[in-house]
Amino acid sequence: MSDHILKTIEHAKTEINKHHEAIISAKRLINQLCVFAGLPQEYQDAELQVAGGAEITIRRNVFFGRPLATCVREYLDMRKDKTVKEATLDEILAALKEGGFDLKKISDDTDGIKRGVAITLAKNPQFHRLPNGDFGLLSWYPSIRRSKEKSATDDSEDPAEVGTAEADENRQKREHDEAAEAAAESATEKLL
Repeated sequence: MSDHILKTIEHAKTEINKHHEAIISAKRLINQLCVFAGLPQEYQDAELQVAGGAEITIRRNVFFGRPLATCVREYLDMRKDKTVKEATLDEILAALKEGGFDLKKISDDTDGIKRGVAITLAKNPQFHRLPNGDFGLLSWYPSIRRSKEKSATDDSEDPAEVGTAEADENRQKREHDEAAEAAAESATEKLL
């Protein structure tokens, strides 16, 4: 089969999954409204599960003996076509376990494992932790990348990024430092 046909089939499957997820979302809303109104729920839990097309299949032992950050990056890459591509820490841990990653290398207890993975992801610049606690790849958020890169230098003058007062203060400080340096060089030249 040609690549074009295969891509078209994959695109159609993705569209079907999006529609299916929208239907499930609407059914959940109806159930919530029923609960709010004191009525019995219209849809059973089995009807509210996403079909297997949206599930991610992780091959057994695919993460065995590999670095943690690499495994998490690959897992998040697998999720990029899902409606919610970000993952909770528990989802990441479950995927690592399913893929054969040796979590005992991190810690012997469950809390230590969670803490260790969370710290590793927080310190690694390729990951970003969202305000709700989910993790995603920094490459998914170009505006966050620019913000982090600019915040690495304290003398940014972009008022939209740091605020007008802080930008003015940074500019004045830099000008003062440059003037002092020029005066010191001039005094040194006169002495010589």
